[in-house]
Amino acid sequence: MNILISDSWLRDFIETKATPKQIGEYLSACSQSVEKITKAGDDFVYEIEVTTNRPDCLAVYGIARELSAILPRFGIKAKLKKPKFEKILKTENGLPLNVEISKKDLCPRFTALIYNNITVKPSPDFVQKRLNNSGIRSLNNVIDISNYLMLELGQPMHTFDYDKILKHKMVLRETKDNEEIITLDGQKRILKAGIIIIEDGEGRLVDLCGIMGAKNSETDENTKRVLLFVQTYNPMKIRRACQALGFRTEAASRFEKGLDTEGVIPAMERATLLFKEWCGANVGSKLFDIYPTPTKEKSVTITKEKITKLIGVPIDVKEAKNILESLGFVSKATADNITVIVPHWRSGDINIPEDLVEEIARIYGYQNLPNVLPPISTVDYKLDSVFGWEEKIKTALKFWGFTETMSYSLISKNLISNQEDHLKLSNPLTEDLVYLRTSLIPSLLDISSKNPSESEIKIFEMANIYLPRGKNELPDEIMTLTLALTGKDTYFNLKGILESLLKELGIFRFEIKQDQCPNLKNFAKIFIDKTEIGVIGEVTGEQSDKYGIKQKIVVLDIELRKLLGFASKAKKYIPLPKYPAVIEDLSFIFSSQIFIGPVIDQIKSVDKIVRKVELLDSYQDTRTLRITFQSEEKNLGDKEVSKIREKIIKEVEKKFNASLKFEKNI
Repeated sequence: MNILISDSWLRDFIETKATPKQIGEYLSACSQSVEKITKAGDDFVYEIEVTTNRPDCLAVYGIARELSAILPRFGIKAKLKKPKFEKILKTENGLPLNVEISKKDLCPRFTALIYNNITVKPSPDFVQKRLNNSGIRSLNNVIDISNYLMLELGQPMHTFDYDKILKHKMVLRETKDNEEIITLDGQKRILKAGIIIIEDGEGRLVDLCGIMGAKNSETDENTKRVLLFVQTYNPMKIRRACQALGFRTEAASRFEKGLDTEGVIPAMERATLLFKEWCGANVGSKLFDIYPTPTKEKSVTITKEKITKLIGVPIDVKEAKNILESLGFVSKATADNITVIVPHWRSGDINIPEDLVEEIARIYGYQNLPNVLPPISTVDYKLDSVFGWEEKIKTALKFWGFTETMSYSLISKNLISNQEDHLKLSNPLTEDLVYLRTSLIPSLLDISSKNPSESEIKIFEMANIYLPRGKNELPDEIMTLTLALTGKDTYFNLKGILESLLKELGIFRFEIKQDQCPNLKNFAKIFIDKTEIGVIGEVTGEQSDKYGIKQKIVVLDIELRKLLGFASKAKKYIPLPKYPAVIEDLSFIFSSQIFIGPVIDQIKSVDKIVRKVELLDSYQDTRTLRITFQSEEKNLGDKEVSKIREKIIKEVEKKFNASLKFEKNI
């Protein structure tokens, strides 16, 4: 996340003679990256990219705190100056507020304070300039205080008109499905279940927690009493709410990273000072502070040996201790180790000794570490067998004239017939990327439709499909290989591709069984040893029209995991035959409903001298089969071959209702 910070604002909290250029260079070297420095009138503006694990740096004061530790490492003096606060006096009197929190894990810390005698007017000029330089429009002093302190201390807060909170009651809870709220930007938002909101005593939603307040409770020029909220929320809840709504604010971007609960009261005390100085207000209630599970102090110990081992150079314990203390850690050191108390603003980031090593290394300076490559050790590298087979398949298809395609795993509703069978994305980026696909066929047909109708299409894709496994379960990811082919005799050509592909994988026996499918004609299932590995079929006219495909297209769809279970690199030696073969071609006229696979199997079963049967040609209803007769014991004569041939013709004609067209001896 990028933030914009004015140089003049930064120098409110750090006393240094470093130039803006030096600040940008050294902060980038040891902490957050300064992407750009821009001149803005008599000021400079830093654009800083802050890493997700450092929400404490999403603030002017957080960056100043970092610089106070970094600049002295480069020989530049720097002194951190603390913000000014107004201590909140404890009192039991004042304006009432009834607060209820349905679940304590929704809001780790809830604080509120009511201010009286508010005068709404423009903010001071320097405030308006700093907000504008940070990309936030100045509105009035009341609203500006909340935005100003969010940028200054990194703690978002929200102001309500106290008199618009009906019955002066607030209930923090999760939403039910389809509740509605009109936010400050005037947008009506339909809420899903599980979003944190606040309702008042009349059940009106007055706050979309952590994201934006409601229009019905906003402060305006007539506001006289302000209710200020400063809280921390469950970061996962805020993030999910933003994703569900497709809506994110500066406040939400901070809350969803997990904020420091101990930073809430300092932010409230700072706000109290600004309300007094900018609005002429005074505190009109007690401090409401609901903090059921206070953050516990965290300590971490690191040894000198571990520091040296992980950084790669020996660093003195005293120097390491000084570095950590400059970052706000309270430490105790011996000759061999350091034990630190983690400052509250880093409690979500520092957990193990390795985290401390990172802190030491970055302030010590990565640029001071030697450029030495780690020693190269012998690695017993083994190629993953699955990846090896996948590469072999892709290479074979490439040399057979196929082009590999890569499409999105998400598809539009226009490419599927039954939406209930697919998992739907709750927050799709576009209308074309909504459903997780359960087949690669729609993707290949969509690609085919974008090619000229007269061009031959030979494409394939190897990718995951996603099959639902239940409401609260992740989908089953299945690696699939799908081919699409157009042209003359595409069905038989694709079957030939399948047979050749199986041979490349060391698989020589498979079976195709005719079946029914609403979206494919001439549909058949492919089996290896009674295991279904895929399907083959021709796209029907209805489907072709849906995709705008004007030519015949056949698809082959294979579940790769099952297929590779039969793949083998083993080779079997077969000696050359001693006796020559007799080769004949037989042409039969079949019904269009007859599959040639069972015919070939029947011919092979007639006699053991039938060594090989191949489909040689196909034209309309005529299929020409090449039959190889061969004996391992003797030369075959015409009489022996003729006898077997007659038997083959009779069985084919009888079992498959076929008729012989012609026979030819090769």
